Parts: sequence; C-alpha cells; structure tokens
Amino acid sequence: MSAIWQTILAWAMSLITFGGLTVMDAPKTPEAPVIPPDALTQELTIMSFNVFYGDPEARLDAVKATILKELPDSFGLQEATGKWKSILSEALQDKYAMVCKKGRMFGFDEATPILYLKDKYTLVKEGVFWLSPKSNRTSIGWDSSLPRVAGYAVLKDKVTGFTYMHVNSHFDHVGPIARANSARMIADFINEMGLPTVFTADVNASPGSQPVQYLQAGGLTDMRDAAPNADLGGTYHGYKGYESVIDFVMANQYLKEAAEFKVIREEYDGKYPSDHFAVAATLTLNGAGEYEVLTK
Repeated sequence: MSAIWQTILAWAMSLITFGGLTVMDAPKTPEAPVIPPDALTQELTIMSFNVFYGDPEARLDAVKATILKELPDSFGLQEATGKWKSILSEALQDKYAMVCKKGRMFGFDEATPILYLKDKYTLVKEGVFWLSPKSNRTSIGWDSSLPRVAGYAVLKDKVTGFTYMHVNSHFDHVGPIARANSARMIADFINEMGLPTVFTADVNASPGSQPVQYLQAGGLTDMRDAAPNADLGGTYHGYKGYESVIDFVMANQYLKEAAEFKVIREEYDGKYPSDHFAVAATLTLNGAGEYEVLTK
C-alpha cells in the first residue's frame, strides 16, 4: 500500500475513532518546582534541526558539519526518514547515540529521534507517543494531515549525575486544532514527568500563536525570550528566500538561565544543509533532586 493510501486510511480511521474536532483548554500553569539548595545545575547546548526528508545522501556532509560545529549535548531531528536515521547514526557514531527512532505511521518510518553525547550521558529512559487521543498507537489526532509523534529521552551525566529530559516533536503543518492539542499534550506530559526538561520542535506555528501560547501556559519558556543574546530571525526558508519562525528550543520551570539562542545559517558549497535552519540554545537547568518519576 502506498504512503498516500496509508495516510487516507489512517485519517478515516481516526475520524471514526476520535469523533469531534475540539480544541482542548489551555493547560494550567504548574506550580514552580522546589529547587533543593544543594541541587546540581548544568549548562547545556540543545539543538533542533528539521533536516528535510528528501535527498539525504547529497546533504549528509553539510548536516553533519552543522551538528558537529555546535556539538550539542542533545538534539532533536524532524523529518528523519529511515535513510536519514541510518546514515546519520553511522556518520555521528563516534560521538552520538540515537534514540526514539520509531516511525510515526505504519510502514512509513519518518521519525523525530533524539541524539545525545554517548560518552557524557547514560540513557535512563526513552519513549515515543502519538499526538492524538490514542497516544499509544499509530493514530491521527483531530484535524492533522498525518500521524504525528513526540519522543523523549531521560539522560544522566556519567560524572555529575545531573539528569534531564529532552522531548522532541514535529507538529502538523495543516491542522490548527491538532497543533493546539499537541501543545497541550506535550505540556501535560512534561509536567507529569516532573524533570528538568528541554523541548525541541518544528511547531509549524510562530511565536504568539495558539500552540506556542499553550506551551508557555504549561510552564515552558522560549529561549528567544529568555536569552539576552537571541537571534529572532526566521528558521524556515524553503530554499525560496523567505523565512518564517517555526522552530523552537524551550525549557520548563527548571530553567535557571539562558545565555544564547542561535539560528544557524551557514552554507556549504553555496547551499544550505536543509530547507530549515538549525536552531541551538545554550542554557542552564537546575536539578530536581530525587527522581521518583523514573521508577514509574
């Protein structure tokens, strides 16, 4: 069955299963966490990179160079097809491990994986869930055009023991209800976990939009707002010369401070590595003390 027909079938099933198309209420802002006086802190570099699904072999060197120049502690990819997952895992294997590789739809293996510095961090826990009312299975939520997923990885520094969670996603490009509800799901999930957390995504919506407002209401801060040195320029260019701001790095209420937010515009052989610019933030998180949630 072709990918197009798989999409049509899944969408039809979602209408039967999920019923009406309703925007959830905005999440309630969680109470500020209690930071123990002796809690660890850690400075992190976090990246989000929509690598564009097409023609990965031709752009591998440029994508790899973009990542290694920043050398993030962890980063999230969007539009990572099976080919991208394979060639990037091999190209970065000396430094990075890849998790959350599950594809979002039946035999269609495009995913939102997370990569982390494997010599610095131990993987404590990982998972993938769908942005829909049936979050534990392949499913389309609300007015989304496709199944959409989020991945999460809980990482522990091998030396200091500092532990944080990285959540990564790619919201739908068509459905405004799906984008808003996806933001609500992400905020609720992060607050339930109760860990110092960074969130990366192609949100397919700009600052000030309903999905971003929902994320902020749920306790997440856009690094554009937090960092004194922040690039506010566009992140999606589509190889067409125009730019829109749709790629984000955010952090929850364990954020201590942010130093910088970058939009990475380097060209390689006169071309951009992707139809999106990678974005990266340097920030410091407070620790959470004990991590009871990891025993759930």
